[in-house]
Amino acid sequence: MIDLRQETVDTYNKTAQAMANKFTAIGPRTADIDLGFELCKNRKHARVLEIGCGNGRDALEIVRRATWYRGMDISENLLQIARQVCPSAQFIQGDVTKYNFPPRLDIIFAFASLLHIDKQEMKRVLKRAYTSLNPGGVFYISLKYLPEYTEKIKTDQFGRRQFFFYNPELIIELAGEVYEPIYIDMQHFQDVEWFTIVLKKPS
Repeated sequence: MIDLRQETVDTYNKTAQAMANKFTAIGPRTADIDLGFELCKNRKHARVLEIGCGNGRDALEIVRRATWYRGMDISENLLQIARQVCPSAQFIQGDVTKYNFPPRLDIIFAFASLLHIDKQEMKRVLKRAYTSLNPGGVFYISLKYLPEYTEKIKTDQFGRRQFFFYNPELIIELAGEVYEPIYIDMQHFQDVEWFTIVLKKPS
């Protein structure tokens, strides 16, 4: 039986430099990062976790604004590049479905990274993230969008990867009533529909 999760990780590791070049050419998500800080209660002294930090594309911008930052990713080869891009940051290898979130977080960024986990795993990640957030903290998530929850296997110049497409209503359902959805936005980028959703832990 093919392990699609492992095959996805292998694709990122084998093509880490090519992926990094692609991400770097797109540039950092400065507007999203600024919005994440604006929406969290403790924006001036924020403790930030970035899930799926990849090659450190956004780490430099986050580090400039945060009191404490940790980037985690499942691809060790992408992390090796991230450590060169932002040597002052803390990066660790990990699988978000098994990762023990650090305590007292103010912002969790998950830019285009949770799209590799299914909805059962997503529900557990949302629950553990909630426990780790400070009151007034936010979980800032971007995902590929389809009206119905869908699994797709994509093969491109990088290799084969497994993706899960979501919609804001499903994320709100999986998050449960403990979170307050405070921001939803739809985007069209590189022929793909995306959405951003920000969930807040009430103060």
